[in-house]
Amino acid sequence: MKKPLLLFFVLCSFKLRAQTRTPTTLAFSAGFELAAPSNGVYNIGFGASGKFEVPIVTPVSLTLTGGITTLFYKSNLFSSSRTPGAAGFIPLKAGVKYYLAKTFYAEGEAGAAIETNYGKQSSFAFSLGPGFIVPVNDKQGVDISFRYESWANQLRQTGIRFAYRFGL
Repeated sequence: MKKPLLLFFVLCSFKLRAQTRTPTTLAFSAGFELAAPSNGVYNIGFGASGKFEVPIVTPVSLTLTGGITTLFYKSNLFSSSRTPGAAGFIPLKAGVKYYLAKTFYAEGEAGAAIETNYGKQSSFAFSLGPGFIVPVNDKQGVDISFRYESWANQLRQTGIRFAYRFGL
């Protein structure tokens, strides 16, 4: 009798904890990005992105992200005439967001980064990292995330995203 009762209480506590973990509505966030490349010819990057989030089960959501990123060559920031202008990319990714707590999550994404000006090539892109949401009210908040991102053999970077999140 004690074991089934204990099991019942443990399952109820997991259920209650899962219900308080994640927002259960659709959400859209738009924000600014800062990129710090760790290898290659780029020094720093800036961009903007939009992210659509669809919850599928209580702590898990699917995400679709699109944006534009401008990466500056290492000597281009010092106004050297020998370096080309900034390189533009359009990263398009789909991913999974798992809420570890009500406002803290881990996210993984995969997709493509499409170059817009020089080679016009696309590269496989994936990213992984944590983030948190600072609530403003019941349906809105500030979403701050950090990620490690790799675009095939072309680029590895650390990204920081500051976005405003709207619950739909």
